[in-house]
Amino acid sequence: MITPDGGDRQSFIIREQVMDVHTVYIILISLSLALGIYGVVVQRGANLVRLDFRMSLMAVIWALFELTAALSGYGIGMWILQFELSRESSTFWSHMFAGAIFVAIGVRMLFLAFHQKTFLEHRMENVDIRADVLLSLHLCVHGLCAGIACGILRLRLPVLLGALFVISGAFAVGGYITGRAWGAEPCEKAYAIGGILLCVTGLALQVLHLRA
Repeated sequence: MITPDGGDRQSFIIREQVMDVHTVYIILISLSLALGIYGVVVQRGANLVRLDFRMSLMAVIWALFELTAALSGYGIGMWILQFELSRESSTFWSHMFAGAIFVAIGVRMLFLAFHQKTFLEHRMENVDIRADVLLSLHLCVHGLCAGIACGILRLRLPVLLGALFVISGAFAVGGYITGRAWGAEPCEKAYAIGGILLCVTGLALQVLHLRA
């Protein structure tokens, strides 16, 4: 059967399957990075005396910084692809390298989850935009590295950026609200879940490619 673009049905089905797999990867990556943001913001929310419009503004800033870092990393990843030797070796190498990046970010998040640390309580009347902007810049390292891996994998950029912005913003808002309601305790669980998801994603990239 010939599809509207002139290809056969089998090629069309393969492309659709690849796009579906890429969408799953994008959602897992975006969710994992957003959980890192959530873990940080929960601690900030635990110090808040009250919530106001600054919470929404800061959530947008968190999402924009994450998006910008990922976009920059994506560009670096596409630049790295210029040095590929052949299609076959490039595909194998890109899966290995991207998977290793995701695992490295995941291991760092797991370290943050289980590393013994002291939470210093510092009551705030409302969201401290300056301090939270500095925190968001610190987390941009995760977004940059993940963006490099996504660029190497050639994941769909519009879908990636859209998912990162929406999910990160939503988790930032949720972090402020959750922290104020329940304290800083959920932060370690968020880091752990995000780290596990990234490690699983990185390993899946390598294992599934080897089996194929």
